[in-house]
Amino acid sequence: MPIVNQSSHARWPYGVVAICTKDRPDELEMSCSAVHATSPQAPILVIDASTTEATRNLCESLTRRYESSLHLTYRRAHRPGLTRQRNEAVGICRELGVEIIHFIDDDTEVSAGYFDAIEHRFRQDPTVIGLGGVIVNQPRVDYVTVKSFFLLWSRRQGSVLKSGRNVMGQYPGAQANDHVDWLSGCSMSYRMTAFDDLMFDGRLAGYSLGEDYDFGFRLSRMHRLAVEPSATCVHHMTPVMRGSARVHACERTKETHRWVNEHRELGMSRTAFWWSAFGDFLLRMGYGVFRRDTKSVQEAFGVVEGVVAIARNL
Repeated sequence: MPIVNQSSHARWPYGVVAICTKDRPDELEMSCSAVHATSPQAPILVIDASTTEATRNLCESLTRRYESSLHLTYRRAHRPGLTRQRNEAVGICRELGVEIIHFIDDDTEVSAGYFDAIEHRFRQDPTVIGLGGVIVNQPRVDYVTVKSFFLLWSRRQGSVLKSGRNVMGQYPGAQANDHVDWLSGCSMSYRMTAFDDLMFDGRLAGYSLGEDYDFGFRLSRMHRLAVEPSATCVHHMTPVMRGSARVHACERTKETHRWVNEHRELGMSRTAFWWSAFGDFLLRMGYGVFRRDTKSVQEAFGVVEGVVAIARNL
């Protein structure tokens, strides 16, 4: 597919903003407009797996609206799927000699100074290979004690538990020296050297559930990841293309089981996974029944469906 509006390679600076998208033109317009408003010179690379031309048309409209002040490159994804699109973006940036790739989701709205803060931190701290911003609207987790008992959560933010469950670390209040095991896909920036030995798991299709903590955790076993508190963003978490709560819970259960099996040498435990799945079902069903929350009940059913699917393949 032709490129919509590409600056000359010589003008591509230290960092590039990569947005992987599919059938969410409204969200992409918001994220691209926010990037342009906060960092007008930042090159934006859109890797699109849409089933229609709406996203491409939106990119053309944006380049007409902002004219030469917007440095946006549109590429049609060769292989749809979030991890594959991320890997494609990495390949393009490697060819162009980019040093930093900023991944944000198409429903992420960066705040003023976001990219400047992260790039300044990279320049000042050579020990970090990956940085995430603070997600200011990230909801806090309730029932931390009981969830910790079932290995669903931890008080150490940014951790990955031996059950395969991951704990968000990019909350307001995060400190620059906090140790994190992974970075959220809506706000993660990496030095290009991070991809010398690792890539995103191209086996994952579609939404590629868990691709961010999978890559981040594997990378954190070799290099340091951190949060940059002065870089903030809002993750609007659009429901478009995310599937139902029941399907999501089922897929999350199956994917977590697969991931734990494949990474036992990194401390993952099958026993811990089954304990967490049991707790996941109990908590969601209990909350759904006592609070009459239909979504939680559907999520509990999804956990059961995931467990049944796993058992059938054992």
